[in-house]
Amino acid sequence: MEFGYTIENFDVNLQREYLIETAQTAEKLGFESLWTVDHIMQANEKGLTIYDETTTSLYNNITEPLTTIAFLAGHTKKIKFGVSTLVLPIRNPILVAKQLSTLDYLTEGRVVMTFGAGWNQKEFGFLGENFEKRGSKLREGLQIIRALWNGKTSFEGQYYQFENVSFKPLRSEISKTPIIVAGTSDFMIKTAIRYGDGLHPAGATGKEIKEILSPYENQLQGREFHLSVHFDVYSDTDLESVVNEYSENGINRIVFDLSRGDIKPENRMEYLEILGDFVRNF
Repeated sequence: MEFGYTIENFDVNLQREYLIETAQTAEKLGFESLWTVDHIMQANEKGLTIYDETTTSLYNNITEPLTTIAFLAGHTKKIKFGVSTLVLPIRNPILVAKQLSTLDYLTEGRVVMTFGAGWNQKEFGFLGENFEKRGSKLREGLQIIRALWNGKTSFEGQYYQFENVSFKPLRSEISKTPIIVAGTSDFMIKTAIRYGDGLHPAGATGKEIKEILSPYENQLQGREFHLSVHFDVYSDTDLESVVNEYSENGINRIVFDLSRGDIKPENRMEYLEILGDFVRNF
């Protein structure tokens, strides 16, 4: 079992020094990875998120996730970095493949990543993207990233085409970096199985994840399929029980998130230490 931590690259009181301290503390405590959150532009209105009204104000003040992990990688030595979850259809997948392969090259393999289709229709509109096409654009984008990471020089798709291109520098090991898809809908599960190497649900129990994958057992048989989960931690969360349940159901990584629970911002560094003690002793 690997353990990740959601670093708050968003908050009404977002501070550069806090990000650095959190990254360095998580590394010292033995976390495998740190994960940023992805939003680019939010509308100033309530009820925009899938969680509750309070998260809208948090995401109004948010750093761009890939830039943030590049910055924090320079302040750490070995901890890995990812985005939970990178909304691929609002980005050019060729540029994303380049950004991630550059990070992988410069950090010597400290990149992990999950990709999603996105849910915020207004944000798509602000960025000039078609919300209704996000599924097909996600699938094509994943194909492009895999092709480029495997050294292929040509691609012919519905949205993007290139022929006989150079895509370097590229560590050969990046071809082994799992492409993990976030979500639990039938569409996202099928996307993960066909175009990815794993699934990354948010909030589902290990049993629930196992159940939603059960219809696809034959397709998954004999292949390595990574299972990770984004998990919201509360002050009364029984960590041992939660982690054991995930482990028993084949989950490979848990990404802890303190930002959406009842743990106040001023107490999160202290609680990170508590999580770190648990991680070290698990």
